[in-house]
Amino acid sequence: MIADGPASKRPPHRLFAPSEFGWSAFLGAADLEVEGVFMVNKSLSQFRSVARVAVFKHGLAIAAMALVIVQAGAEGVAGSPGQLIETTPLKPVPELTLTDLENEQPANLDGYRGKPLIVNLWATWCGPCVKEMPSLAKLAADFKDRGVAVVAISEDRGGKFVVDPFLKQHDIAGIPIYLDKTMSTGKALKESTVLPMTILIDADGNEVARVFGDRDWDSPESKAEIARVFHLKG
Repeated sequence: MIADGPASKRPPHRLFAPSEFGWSAFLGAADLEVEGVFMVNKSLSQFRSVARVAVFKHGLAIAAMALVIVQAGAEGVAGSPGQLIETTPLKPVPELTLTDLENEQPANLDGYRGKPLIVNLWATWCGPCVKEMPSLAKLAADFKDRGVAVVAISEDRGGKFVVDPFLKQHDIAGIPIYLDKTMSTGKALKESTVLPMTILIDADGNEVARVFGDRDWDSPESKAEIARVFHLKG
């Protein structure tokens, strides 16, 4: 099922790049612009089969390129997009192979060990990601004094060349940005790359909760849930 409407209204995205299907050359020759939107069903226990559509730059849909069925990586996942789902039992978060956006050097998240951490997976082309980013930045500012760190990992294949202009254009600051150049983060987290996806990690490096889909992170409800799962005082 393909989602219609403006980008901000679209559901969470399943990340597939054309090259993963081996059709990059075809798309380039046909002068096509591709946009993949993958719908998550209401229970989130399983991602339903969806079609990827190749679209001419002038807007003419010409072909369904792929039909894929993918299982949610976390067993027993239930809820609706944007719902905070607690991870039971807690599970250690593996080391992630990342690149620091600012200096383009290899990086990981080890430096955040010892404090609660919120990790957001996103992309500039993902409508729901763009929608929630401002509220995520506000959350980072509000919770900084409470010892909670917020970082974002970009799944853009264009890396710094597309992420930097996006951040400047939307005036987003205050969140350390990392690049997933190897596109390995989803696999490391044992999760199909659904965007946006947010992982809440405790001070010991264990996943305590995750959210599939966008959310208003600046809302009283979000702040209360974060304080609860991280056992924050005050």
